[in-house]
Amino acid sequence: MPEPDAATAKHAWSLRRRLLLLTAIVTLAAWLSGGAAAYFITQKHASLLSDDRMLHVAQTLLSIAETEIAEIQRAGGGQIHIAEDPALAKRYSYQVWSPAPPHLLLTNGAGSAAPIAPFEQVGFVTGERDGQTVRTLVLWSEDRTKQIQVAEPLALREPSPVPAYAGLFGLFLLSLAALLAVGAWMINRATHPLDDSAFQLTQRSPDDLRPIEVASPPREVQPLLDQINALFLRFAEALERERRFTASAAHELRTPLAAVKVHAQVAQLTRGAPERRDALDKLLLSIDRASHMVDQLLTLSRVEGMVVLRESAAKLRLDVIAAHVIEDVRPLLARHRQRIDARLAPCEIEGMEFGVASLLRNLVDNSMRYAPEGSTIRVTVRPEGARAVATVEDAGPGIPREERQKVFERFYRLYSDKDGCGIGLSIVRTVAQVHRAGVDMDESDLGGLRVTVSFPLHRDAPDPRTSGDGDSRP
Repeated sequence: MPEPDAATAKHAWSLRRRLLLLTAIVTLAAWLSGGAAAYFITQKHASLLSDDRMLHVAQTLLSIAETEIAEIQRAGGGQIHIAEDPALAKRYSYQVWSPAPPHLLLTNGAGSAAPIAPFEQVGFVTGERDGQTVRTLVLWSEDRTKQIQVAEPLALREPSPVPAYAGLFGLFLLSLAALLAVGAWMINRATHPLDDSAFQLTQRSPDDLRPIEVASPPREVQPLLDQINALFLRFAEALERERRFTASAAHELRTPLAAVKVHAQVAQLTRGAPERRDALDKLLLSIDRASHMVDQLLTLSRVEGMVVLRESAAKLRLDVIAAHVIEDVRPLLARHRQRIDARLAPCEIEGMEFGVASLLRNLVDNSMRYAPEGSTIRVTVRPEGARAVATVEDAGPGIPREERQKVFERFYRLYSDKDGCGIGLSIVRTVAQVHRAGVDMDESDLGGLRVTVSFPLHRDAPDPRTSGDGDSRP
């Protein structure tokens, strides 16, 4: 297998690596976005829980303060400082005020004697106090004679998440590595059919065109395998046609070439002019036969290649092609003192001009070869429904009904005493198959054979019943 050059290697890329990289990027993005969403949602719920706890603390302190303050006021006391509760002092600062006029009634002693929050504040507010960010709550008693203000530093409410997330980050790295390992294994399994296909291709000889067989290929790879196998099948068919063509040509050319050699030797050994002239005439006839066979073999090879070129079909006038074929054979008609009765009505078909012309030329050649001198050959082209029909009739010996399938085989000759190589009707059949045309044989009212070929009309062909064109008679 040839090594890739530097430019190819530079631009080469690995499907596995890209899939693995894509998996890692998508996983990382999903986990980061999911982690961020989980963090913010957790912080939001934690803040709501802290607010609920602060509200519960404020309501409890306010209910206790109501009783304590009422007893002290009945005893004639003034401002009261309750001893600090260590559990609350570390987290909360609170004050209980009488709003009219503003008078501090109760505090836990944390911070200054200034109000923690403005008296007009209602509910929760986050702000700055004594150089730190705090969350404050202002709550009124039911009779609105007292107001409690509670403050909680956010630093105590929201501890640093670094220690907790450090452990999660380690778990994240481990799970990412495990996921990438599983992803690499799955990608290798999924792309194994590609490796198997490449191995089968690199281990084959040039003439090994067996289909590639891969166990359980993925659906995305199956169309590629199907197309490669279809290509192999077309190659195999083309090689088989070439082998058959080579073998047939070698076998069939042996006889005319041997005749050429014999006549050349006879002409070389003859002494008299009449004998030499006769030998040279036979030599020219043998050369013509060999040349005709070579032409037919080349035509057959080219026509068989039309099977893979069916996409190049174009709109054709069948009557025009028939007229051209008739003009081409007129010199041969004069030699045999034959005439053609042409009845050509306009017909449009879809096909390849060379193939259609080869089909008509071989039918006309066969009629000229087998029909007697001075006879008439009838060529008709006409539309019939959705078909374009071409008919060639002669006054020759015809073909028996039981032989009408055999004559399409290569090199099959019904009348060995006539010139020919047995390829013409094989060309007719191949062209008809390529153009999805039907070929029928029957007796002609001229006394010989009638061959009818029916082509599908072109889709955009005008309706022959409304067409104003007449017959084209060359």
